[in-house]
Amino acid sequence: MKIKERTLRRTLKCSVLALTSAIHLAYADTEFNAAFLSMGDQKADDASLEAVEQGYDIMPGRYQFAVYLNQEQIDNRVIEFYKDHNKVRPCITPEYLSDYGILLKQEQYSLVQDKACVLLSELIPNANVSFDAGLQRLDLSIPQINLEYRPRGYIPEKLYNQGITAAVLNYNFSGSHVKNDGGDDFNNFYALLNGGFNFGAWRYRNQSSFTSQSRSKDRWQSISNKLERDILPWQSRLELGDAYTNSDVFDSFSFRGIQLSSDELQLPYGIQNYAPVVRGVAATNAIVEVRQNGYVIYSTNVAPGAFEIKDIVSANDSGDLDVRIIENNGQIKEFKQPYSAVPNMLRPGRWKYQITAGRYRTGNYDNDYEPYFGKATVAYGLNNAITPYGGLLIADAHYQSAGLGLGLSLGKIGAFSADVTYANNKLASGGTSDGTSYRFLYSKSLNTYGTNFKVIGYRYSTRGFYDFADAVAERSQWQNDHYRYSYLMPNYDQVNTLTDDERRRYYYSSNYYNKKNQVQVALSQSLGRFGQLYANLSNIDYWNAGQSQRSWQLGYNTYIKGASIGLYYQKNKSQFIESDYSVGLNMTVPLGKSNKNPHNYTSTTSYQYNQQTGSMLQTGVSGNFLKDKNLQLQAQTGYSEQNKESFYLNGSYQGSHADADASYSYSDNYQQISGNLRGGVLVHSGGMVFGREMTSTPILIEAKGATGVRIENQPGLVIGKNGYALINASNAYRRNRIALRAEDLGSNINIDQTVERDIVPTKDAIIKVRFDVSRGQNILAHLNHVNGQNVALGTTIYNQANKNLGIVGTDGAAYIVAIQSGEELIARWGDDATEQCRFKVPELDSKSIGYTEADITCE
Repeated sequence: MKIKERTLRRTLKCSVLALTSAIHLAYADTEFNAAFLSMGDQKADDASLEAVEQGYDIMPGRYQFAVYLNQEQIDNRVIEFYKDHNKVRPCITPEYLSDYGILLKQEQYSLVQDKACVLLSELIPNANVSFDAGLQRLDLSIPQINLEYRPRGYIPEKLYNQGITAAVLNYNFSGSHVKNDGGDDFNNFYALLNGGFNFGAWRYRNQSSFTSQSRSKDRWQSISNKLERDILPWQSRLELGDAYTNSDVFDSFSFRGIQLSSDELQLPYGIQNYAPVVRGVAATNAIVEVRQNGYVIYSTNVAPGAFEIKDIVSANDSGDLDVRIIENNGQIKEFKQPYSAVPNMLRPGRWKYQITAGRYRTGNYDNDYEPYFGKATVAYGLNNAITPYGGLLIADAHYQSAGLGLGLSLGKIGAFSADVTYANNKLASGGTSDGTSYRFLYSKSLNTYGTNFKVIGYRYSTRGFYDFADAVAERSQWQNDHYRYSYLMPNYDQVNTLTDDERRRYYYSSNYYNKKNQVQVALSQSLGRFGQLYANLSNIDYWNAGQSQRSWQLGYNTYIKGASIGLYYQKNKSQFIESDYSVGLNMTVPLGKSNKNPHNYTSTTSYQYNQQTGSMLQTGVSGNFLKDKNLQLQAQTGYSEQNKESFYLNGSYQGSHADADASYSYSDNYQQISGNLRGGVLVHSGGMVFGREMTSTPILIEAKGATGVRIENQPGLVIGKNGYALINASNAYRRNRIALRAEDLGSNINIDQTVERDIVPTKDAIIKVRFDVSRGQNILAHLNHVNGQNVALGTTIYNQANKNLGIVGTDGAAYIVAIQSGEELIARWGDDATEQCRFKVPELDSKSIGYTEADITCE
């Protein structure tokens, strides 16, 4: 036995060349010498001989193939291949024509109805059918004029994957310990759990939170329980339990009940939503909480300075976001992030609907009145320019409301919608109140000038109008002939931290403050190479009071030679609290050119002045480390009027099983240690897998034997020792691609296909993608029979599991990968038991590269 160190690629090239030469001879006009395939007195079987002589790429039979139409996969089905005039063709049945939207002339349909197989090239000019037997791929090339119109991004329902049966649990833990020099130590712990299970098309999810703070009672809160599924033929979604209504006609609100809605996610992207970016400034290493309708939907630790939160998943598509910045010294700043969606224009012929029945649900502190209600909304794309919409809402015997509106496409002017809503409400204070509300919404991009009006909206309500949320609050807040309002006072004390109960204040009034005017504006203006300006405004005025609720954000961003510079002004005023404003400057500078800065070292500097806390200046440096740059380290120092000198260290790590952050900060007034841990647990038939937090539609990769192999575009994610890896998110109802890093595969690991394309999960499905991994050593075997003759060209090598390991080339040579010493293999050149021989693999080289070369007798 002779050992040689050669690369796998060179050997494969030799084998492919030998087989290609044989096939080329079969297509040549000269007669092929059949003795080339014979083994002494034993001739090759007729099927093998015919396949070589006729140049068959595949033998007649039924095979599983992926079907592509004009280079895009549309199906995966069993296809029958049949022999036709010395050619093997795929059988294209008349069923294919309707399945794939292939159009024929009217007189042609009757000609193909009774045919088992049709030749598309004879029916449609320039049509072509081809296949690749090795990739098991069938390609249909059809002129566009002969295809039904299907929107860009259309995916056949057959490709949708409802996933496996499994249980999931996401966890997000964050905590901090603050030691104040002038006051008590303060501890804070927050946990958000989101778990459930999948069974077929059904999804059950529970979201719960736990909060523990010093001087406050621990609180466990079940935020929602929901069972849902899609109804694919209707492009709709059914929800049972806790959910949110849309805001197409009425303002969105939370409920517990049943809801059937059209689902835009199921539409092709060519005919298709929104959550705002929350910007703010932290004076210290702080916790940022985002609440919607009283429920915490997001929590994270942020570094001192300006921050942007871009990954908020809103619970519904309307409803202001309450942002709370909890500084490590106990100071708490709050502001509202306006959030409202414009009713969308619909394409001609499209319906959008929602039918809801249940009980109103709120997490607000004061509200305990939860009436039963029924609600229905509908919109229809009448033509390219007009979309009428309307709705009806009835709650107990106390509240009724109806709305009607029209969406208009105004061409170059933009898109505009207007609606009117009437409501009748029985007041808890006595009597009946009714009124109307008028809403105007406008959206326009002036690309020529670089101007984008994202949303400009205005609503005016008469004195007697109550929306559903106000009608519920009015009845709930009426106590002892007065309305009681609760709110939280800001805490600007740099030492003494206060709990929510300690900050809570009450305001009593003989009048309920229902809304009068509401204005929302979002504007951005591009200045080309000079940067971008942006402005956001939200204002609410109330009847019966001079109070208002207001939020301003003005800013300027630009890039200068790789450096990012931003200026901003922010002012907020709550209904019962005086205004507070901040102004600041941020600058981020890469330290060196990209080719000379492998760790992405970056310098950040920021200055902020706040009306309540004074000035703050901070500067620091950060960098990314490890092979996938999934470890980020940051150091920062600063000075503020409130906390004097400060120092901050932070480390963030993205791992295969979880993401973790840890930080330490110090100033003249306090010390703080804090941390975050986020991850997910998936339980399935193969066991338990730990991974990153599963945000939506996770993908479970099974590649047993490929421990340590990385996943493309997933920093820090590798196949674990149990043979699994968990990708935490993918795009529902869209094509997804999963690939293993080929450079991580040594020559002792063989994976037939390292890329899986066209994975199309449904919403929140758990998709399992399996890679067939063979692990072992490699051998270049020269196979001979007992009589010394070479095993014939074209003989197939199988293992005991009947897996095809390769084909014998010239001189009886076969390159075989991922096998073990002493393993018994089968060489088969026909279907009969006499048309095969067996051999044992000799002792192999244990090196990770190269191969063993050996002469072997096949008996």
